[in-house]
Amino acid sequence: MRKLMIALVLTVCVSVGLAGCAPKAPPETAERDSLFVAFSSIGNTLDAAFANSTNVTIATSHIYDYIIAVDEDFNFEPAVASSWEQVDNKTFKFTVGDGFVFHNGDPLEIEDVIFSIERLRDIPKCASFMSNIDKVEATGPKEVTITLVEPNSSTIRALMGAAHVYNKAYCESVGEDYANKPIGTGPYKVKNFVPGDKLELEAWEDYPFQKPAIKHLTFKVIEEVANRYISLETGEAQFATISYQDMERAEKNEKVKVVSKKTTNTAFISMNNKKAPFDNKNVRLAMAYATDREGLAEVQGGATVIYSMTPPMFSTYYESPNMPKFDLAKAKALLEAEGYGPNNPLKFEAWIYGGNSAVMEAYQADLKSIGVEMEIRNLEFGVFLEGMANGEYQMLAGSWNNTTGDPLTAIENYWSGSFGSSNISFFENARCDELYDIAKAAPDEETLKAAAQEVQEIAASEVPIIPTFSNMAIFAMDKDLEGVRIYGSSVYSFRNAYFK
Repeated sequence: MRKLMIALVLTVCVSVGLAGCAPKAPPETAERDSLFVAFSSIGNTLDAAFANSTNVTIATSHIYDYIIAVDEDFNFEPAVASSWEQVDNKTFKFTVGDGFVFHNGDPLEIEDVIFSIERLRDIPKCASFMSNIDKVEATGPKEVTITLVEPNSSTIRALMGAAHVYNKAYCESVGEDYANKPIGTGPYKVKNFVPGDKLELEAWEDYPFQKPAIKHLTFKVIEEVANRYISLETGEAQFATISYQDMERAEKNEKVKVVSKKTTNTAFISMNNKKAPFDNKNVRLAMAYATDREGLAEVQGGATVIYSMTPPMFSTYYESPNMPKFDLAKAKALLEAEGYGPNNPLKFEAWIYGGNSAVMEAYQADLKSIGVEMEIRNLEFGVFLEGMANGEYQMLAGSWNNTTGDPLTAIENYWSGSFGSSNISFFENARCDELYDIAKAAPDEETLKAAAQEVQEIAASEVPIIPTFSNMAIFAMDKDLEGVRIYGSSVYSFRNAYFK
C-alpha cells in the first residue's frame, strides 16, 4: 500500500535564504518604504507556537525563519533547511543551509535547530506531535536527524508549522521572557512591541540575503472590521483584512485593490463540555438545532456553510447526515425535556473578541425566540485566548486556520490529548481517541479518511462544538503595493513586498 508519510521533496527554490520561493525581486530603493498593516488582534506573546493565533504567526514569520516552510498550496519548500530526506517511515534528515545569522550576529548552528524543536515539548499546543518525536540529534556538521516513535502521517508537517528557529544561547541567557525580546534570522528586527496593541518592525541592515524593500513594518490592532477599511481609505493603513460588506466599496476605490481567497478558515461555536449547562448532551444538541448556519453565513458575508471542523478543501472533509440542521422547534423541545422553560430559562455567557459580534448577535436573537438568555461578552484577545485554553468559558465563538495543510489537525478538536489547544471544548470520547491514533499512523489515504469520517459522525451525535461556516479571506491594500504573498491558510507575508 502507498505510504501516507509526507512527501518532503516537493518544491525547488532558487534562493533558500528567503524562507520560501521568492516572487519577483523588489527594487533595491523605493520612495515609499513604510507599511502599516491593520490587524484584527494580536496576543500578549510573540511566541507563535504558544500563542494559538494566526496573526502572531503572520507577524513573527518576518522575524524568524522556519526549518522548512510551506507554499500557497501547502507544499514544502526550503527555509533554514536547504534540503531534506525521508530515510524510512520513522527517520527524517535535514541539511541546514549556509549563511544564516541571528540579529545579534551569532551564526545559526545545528544546536539552535535542535533547541528550537526540543523547546516545543513544553508547549501544550504542541504535545500532540511532540509526543511522537523520539530523538532530535546532530548527525553531521550541517545535518539534523529526527526519529519518530512510530510512523505518523503528520508529525513532521505539524512540527515544521510550529518550529521557528531560535538562538539557543540567547534564549537561555535571557530566560522566560525571550519570546517577547525576539532574536531571529529573518529580515526584520523588533523595534517596539505593545502586547495586545501593536508590533513595530524595522528591516535588519545586516540581513545576509535579499534585503526587504519595506524598511518599516507596523502591525496595529484595529478590532472593528469597518474601521480597518476606513484606515485604508484615510491612508493610515496600506493593508488590511476587510469584511464582505466592505468589499464592493473597496473595489470602487481607485486607491485600493482587493484580493479574495478561499481559505482553510473554519468558524465555530464552541461549548465547554466540562461546564454546566454544556456538560449536558441534550443542551448541546439544542444549541446545534438553534444554529441557522445559512443566516449566520449571510451576516458574515461571502462565507460557505460547513458541517465539519475539517476545511472543505481537504480530502477528509465529510458532512454527516446526522449533524443537527436548523430547527428551532426541536431545539425548544430538547430544552423543555431538560426542564428549561419560561419559569426556568436557560442562561449562559458567550465569549467573543473583535469582529464576531454581528454573527453572535444574530445567534442570540434566534436563541431568544425559544426562551434562551445568552449574554455576549466581548474580551480583549489575549484574555480570550488565555481563558479559552484554561477552560474558563461556557460558550465562545471563534475560528481556526490550518496553516500546515495537515488533515490530522481537525481531528485533534475531538482528541483528549489536546485539551485547551485544539480541543477547546474539552470533549472526551474513548472512541475518538482511538480513531485519532488510527489516523496519525494511517498507512494510506483510505485509512485516514475512514478514521476522520467516523470522528465526524461521533461529533455530529455529541456536538461538542458547532461548525458554522468557512470564511473567504478578503484583503484590501494600497493599489501600488506589490509582492505580498497570500496563503490558503489566511497567512500572508511582506518579505518581498514593495511599492511600485
